[in-house]
Amino acid sequence: MDDQGRGDAFDVIVVGGGPGGSTAAWRLAKRGLRPLVLDAAVFPRVKICAGWVTHEALCDLDIDPDKYPLTIQPFDLCVLEFEGARHHTAWRRPASYGIIRREFDHYLLERAAAAGADVRWGNRVTGVEQGRHVVAVQTEHGRFEAPLVIGAGGHRCPVARALGDISEREEVVAAQESETRLPAEWVERLAPFMRAPELYVEGDLRGYGWYFPKQDFVNIGIGCTGGSDGSLPRRREALIRALRASGRLPADLPIESFKGHAYVVRRQAPRRLCGPRFVLVGDAAGLARDLSGEGIGPAIRSGLLAAEAAEACLRTGRPLHGYAEQIMALYGPGEPRWLERQLGRLPESMARVAVRLILGVAAARRRIVFDNIFGMREAA
Repeated sequence: MDDQGRGDAFDVIVVGGGPGGSTAAWRLAKRGLRPLVLDAAVFPRVKICAGWVTHEALCDLDIDPDKYPLTIQPFDLCVLEFEGARHHTAWRRPASYGIIRREFDHYLLERAAAAGADVRWGNRVTGVEQGRHVVAVQTEHGRFEAPLVIGAGGHRCPVARALGDISEREEVVAAQESETRLPAEWVERLAPFMRAPELYVEGDLRGYGWYFPKQDFVNIGIGCTGGSDGSLPRRREALIRALRASGRLPADLPIESFKGHAYVVRRQAPRRLCGPRFVLVGDAAGLARDLSGEGIGPAIRSGLLAAEAAEACLRTGRPLHGYAEQIMALYGPGEPRWLERQLGRLPESMARVAVRLILGVAAARRRIVFDNIFGMREAA
């Protein structure tokens, strides 16, 4: 998988090799079309992400978690903490899984290549032009053309930048996290904390921190809206202090440096999802779930839908706008949903009371928080 291709007659160019892009390319290749995948990174590459994958996302990928050959940890328990109160939610069977994005993304991209996709990593896209009959994609190593392009390059995707009508009013979530592989002695020492992920809702309701165990890895981080106000380092240090005080992050445990990333939520000023010759998927389309920021599942599902729309367009001439309709039916039109609107109308003190009530009722916690906000549902 390098810059040596098999000619330049591509049906679809996929810009971005993450879960959304690799899923779209995999599905297109399986359907007998020839996708080209371009990504600036060289895989396997480090990807900053907690690595929370739902059962639904694995089903979309046709992946049996019991047969996945790399790091994966099933979770049938999750802990939510707010204002010192801890709430445990348990399922009879796994409702989510923890994976390592460096491994997971590489696995999906290699699977797309094995299905017939032409994957060229280490090739940064520098320009995108939508013409009447083709889309031209300029890269550091040459120019490529195809009838259609799928933008899957994250919230800074060059396809989205060129064609997605991005507004300055977009709401960006900033996050910092650290993922550390634990030596065997530390896995044993931290065993009481390695069964379930823990989420710590920020007091001002602008985000949450997490402690996410994955076999012999632990991922810790913090994310919030409006991170440009400079509060993210303070929130990170407060999280570290709390984790050290609880024993989840002992002072003598060396951890990897924190790294930052950002993503867009479909809360206001949604991006243009498609045009005559392009569609956007995953973070490029701003599909991360509002409030939780869970983005892997929406990236995978939108990648499948984009592949279906692209195939129909190429084979039958069907316009791509049906893709946008499907995305809006799944994830909303990009405006705040009922719960966010109600919370947004309340003074902060009353909003905290409402959150305490929701988290304190097991049925509400399961339905509103886990089912709707995080997309977690028990495996059948």
